[in-house]
Amino acid sequence: MKNKYKIQKNFLDKTFFKKFQTLLFSYPFTWYWEEHQYISDRGFFSHFFYRNYEPRSPYFIPFMVPILPKLKCKMLSSIRANCIHKDLKPYFSNFHCDRPYDCNTAILYMNTNNGYTLLGEKEKIKIKSEANKLLTFNSRIKHCAVSQTDTERRIVINFNYY
Repeated sequence: MKNKYKIQKNFLDKTFFKKFQTLLFSYPFTWYWEEHQYISDRGFFSHFFYRNYEPRSPYFIPFMVPILPKLKCKMLSSIRANCIHKDLKPYFSNFHCDRPYDCNTAILYMNTNNGYTLLGEKEKIKIKSEANKLLTFNSRIKHCAVSQTDTERRIVINFNYY
């Protein structure tokens, strides 16, 4: 599993990252309630930047377009921000794969907290939530989100692309 994922710390320029982070944690940014993280687990808040082959957010051009060349993205499937609220004890979403076919999944962690991503249903590799870190792996690899207990929100950007 070790060679099946990649971690890049300080992925974005610090000034750009801070501007993006400030937006996501601000009042005017709009979040939408999703009933489930994956099928039968609990809900969370999301914001689609790109879905069904078109931009869905006014923030797509100023914030997503500059990131896409860094991902070496040739074609997009989706980009979504996920926001999980603080829990008294860690909550584990169901293990899932983002796509049932070969493409890339990247998770950009927008803040540091004690939540994490578990990568691989059998291996359960713990990837810490650290601000401005990018985790990239094949979209068929099962993973789950684990909620945080130390910060009010855990925000990640989830990219699915070719």
